[in-house]
Amino acid sequence: MSSRRTWIWIVVIVLGLCVTAMMAVAGAGIYFVSNHIDFKQTNVSDVGRTFDEVRATFKEQKPLFEIDSFERAKAVRPLSEIPTSTVKPKDLWIQAWDADKERLVKISVPFWLLRLGKRKMDFANGGESFDLDRLNIDVSELERIGPTIVFDFRAPSGDRVLLWTQ
Repeated sequence: MSSRRTWIWIVVIVLGLCVTAMMAVAGAGIYFVSNHIDFKQTNVSDVGRTFDEVRATFKEQKPLFEIDSFERAKAVRPLSEIPTSTVKPKDLWIQAWDADKERLVKISVPFWLLRLGKRKMDFANGGESFDLDRLNIDVSELERIGPTIVFDFRAPSGDRVLLWTQ
């Protein structure tokens, strides 16, 4: 009988440790998201200023990608022609404006997190607006290039997406 009680206690302890570990992972995820994603309601004039402030930090630099007449993303020039930067970016920033809901979303994704997954990034904006999966960007190329504007997309609906590394 004592052997049976020992096994019951072992199972209860292991289950308790599993539940505690799951709660710790969930807490870490909530902490990460709350520090890397910012949603706010705003108006059109404030959004324009917000996008202009980001663009001003890169002076007259052109984005690496643009949309062609068939709504496909294409590199403005081959990424291999861009010189290697001495400054390595730490985060990929995504700023998106939803004109219908008047909501601005700003997301920072650390490069260490991008390196954990696939070598290609596939963020989805959802809805009928621009799907970032079409860029097919190589994380190691972005790191090599350094801080830059990756993409600045303006939809006819007023939606806007800006990607940059910093």
